[in-house]
Amino acid sequence: MSKLAKSTFPFTGAQPPLTPSERRTVPSRDEVITFFKTHERVSWSLTELLEIPWTSIDVDALTPADIFVAESALLVESNSPDYVANLIEYYKADQDICDFIMMWAIEEWKHYYVLADYMTKVRTALAARAANGGGCNVTELAAAIRQDLGDDVDDVRAKSAENWGIPPHYLPAQLVASTSLQEFVTAEFYRNHAQRTKEPVLANIENLLAKDETRHEMFYEERLKNCLERDPDVMSAVVAALKEFGMPGAYLLNDYEKRRSAMEAAAFPTLGSKRDAFVRLFAKVERMIGRANAMRVFTEGNYLSDGVDDPSRKKMKPELITRMITRKLSA
Repeated sequence: MSKLAKSTFPFTGAQPPLTPSERRTVPSRDEVITFFKTHERVSWSLTELLEIPWTSIDVDALTPADIFVAESALLVESNSPDYVANLIEYYKADQDICDFIMMWAIEEWKHYYVLADYMTKVRTALAARAANGGGCNVTELAAAIRQDLGDDVDDVRAKSAENWGIPPHYLPAQLVASTSLQEFVTAEFYRNHAQRTKEPVLANIENLLAKDETRHEMFYEERLKNCLERDPDVMSAVVAALKEFGMPGAYLLNDYEKRRSAMEAAAFPTLGSKRDAFVRLFAKVERMIGRANAMRVFTEGNYLSDGVDDPSRKKMKPELITRMITRKLSA
């Protein structure tokens, strides 16, 4: 069973469902065209990455953790078709945002495809090394690879079709706030893991993906700004949605807790890196909704609970947050 059930929205569950005409984010056509121009200018070539030979994979630099986190990212990215289909359905009365989603969908599809291609090349490189004598490192790496990734992708797609994680009662401001934060966290993971891994092909891929995710999160953040300028009273609903925020893996992957722990350890292995990651996360939320509301999100909400109202997790104390964001927490 997926962790985040359809009915689990502890802070917004009482909101009534919306009609299509109520789901508008008011991006201007000029803003969509501006994103498209940037998309054309900075878009990286999937063809070039697909043409990288498997012999370029530095097997000696790979670790089982690298394989596990790349595989986990691949699985989450594989749900993009369902996520996009649901976004289009949600925003069907808002052509401008649907135009953006079509561009966003292409970029997210590239993320899945390049990671799938990378994992195929890793398998080939490991098999070739094993045929030539291998070694304990090769045996360990080969054992770390899931042999049924295709079945895992099918399972993710089935779960995503059933529950894409955003409830139909969300206001547009709540949806874009949640999606902006989701894209931010994803970019942070890719960027930080790219700095940690010693395998250059994977590091290059993750850096490219991080840049895409950053552009996505900033576009959604601007839409939140538009919504709040149009109706400042929606702020309380946005805060409620962020308090129940969850990453997609929480409702797509059966072994999500294991994978999340491994991904966090690989990208943020030290106390100092974890602290810095939280500082950047808090700054993102503060930029979206202001410091006072950001404090509410992290002290009243489900930080690290991924959408589930989990009493076993201690709430963050305001004084701890203050220490962390002022960088007074000892490393």
